[in-house]
Amino acid sequence: MDIYIKSFNRAYLLHRTIASIYHYLNGFDGTIVVLDDGTPQKYLDKIIELFPHVQIVKSPYYEQKSKDILSNKTPEKVIPANFWRDEVLKRSEYFILLEDDMWFNQPINYKDFTKNVYDLKMDMIKFLWLKNSKLISDNIIQKTEYFNIVQPKVLTKNVFLFDAIFRTNKFKLGSLVIKLFNHKLELLKYYHLYMVAGGVFSKRYYETCWKSSQNNVDELKQISQLLKSKINSNIGNSNTEILRTTLKTTATLISKENLGITVDIFKINEILNEEWLVGNTYKIEGFISDIPTVWIKSCILKLENGTDLYSNWEIWYESFSLSHKKIGSEA
Repeated sequence: MDIYIKSFNRAYLLHRTIASIYHYLNGFDGTIVVLDDGTPQKYLDKIIELFPHVQIVKSPYYEQKSKDILSNKTPEKVIPANFWRDEVLKRSEYFILLEDDMWFNQPINYKDFTKNVYDLKMDMIKFLWLKNSKLISDNIIQKTEYFNIVQPKVLTKNVFLFDAIFRTNKFKLGSLVIKLFNHKLELLKYYHLYMVAGGVFSKRYYETCWKSSQNNVDELKQISQLLKSKINSNIGNSNTEILRTTLKTTATLISKENLGITVDIFKINEILNEEWLVGNTYKIEGFISDIPTVWIKSCILKLENGTDLYSNWEIWYESFSLSHKKIGSEA
C-alpha cells in the first residue's frame, strides 16, 4: 500500500510528514510519492537529499506556479484534481493519501494494518478528525485492532434529495431542512462517508469521488457522486486519531469574507521555507506537538517589517482556529 502526499510550497511541513511515516509506520515497504504543485525546486532538492527513496511527481501547473512563487506573484488558484486522480490510480489498489500539513503521531504495524485493509476490502478509513466527534460515525458495526468499520446514519442517501437539500435547494427543500433540523449538523454527518485526504482510500472510492473533470474541490458534488455509486458499506476510521495537522499556516490565501482578515500566506511560507532550508527549523521529530509559535515568530521577526506581519498572522491564526472550533474541532 503506497503513500501519496499532496504538496504545495510548504517544504518545512513536508519534511515532518515524510519523517513521521518512517518513524511510526513499522514495516512500511511501500512507495512514498509526493504530488507537488509548485514548490520551488531548491526546496524539493533538499527533500530528496533528506529522503532519497521518495519520488516526486510534478503537476501540469508546476512550472508556472513555482515561477510565480519565486517572482513573489500569487499563483493562479487552479486545483490539479485530474493530476491527483490519475497518479493515485497508477499504483497499489489501496493507498494512503496525505497533505503536506499532516503527520503521523502514533505507531502502527504497517503490514498487519495493510492486511486488514485488503482482507476486509475497505474503501475509506479516516485517520484525522481534529478531535471532532461530529466528523466520525458512532454506529460501529465491526471493530478491528486498528480501525472501526462504521455504517453512517445520514439524513438521506437518495442522491436527488441530497442535491436538493444541500446543493441546489430545489423545491426549497434545503430551506425546509433548515427549519426542521440543524442543517450544518446534518451536513457534517456526510463527512462520516467522505474525506479529501488524511487516511486510506480504495481506487474505486477515489475514482468515484473525483471522476468529474474540475479545477476546484467541490466537496458536495463528490459526496453526491459517492451516494450515487452506493460505495458506503466499507467505511471506517482508525481507533484513535493517528494523524495531526496544523492550522498555523495554509497553502493558499483564504478569502477575507471567510475569516474577516487576510494574511500574506505566501510571504509567511517563503520565510519559513527559507529558514528551514538553511537549517534553522523547529524540532521536526516532535511529532506529538504542533509547530511551535515561537519558531514562527522568531522567523518572521527577522524581517525589517516583521512586527506588522507577525501581528497580522496572530489575528489571522486566531480567526482560523475559531472557525474550526465553531464546528467542534481542535487544532
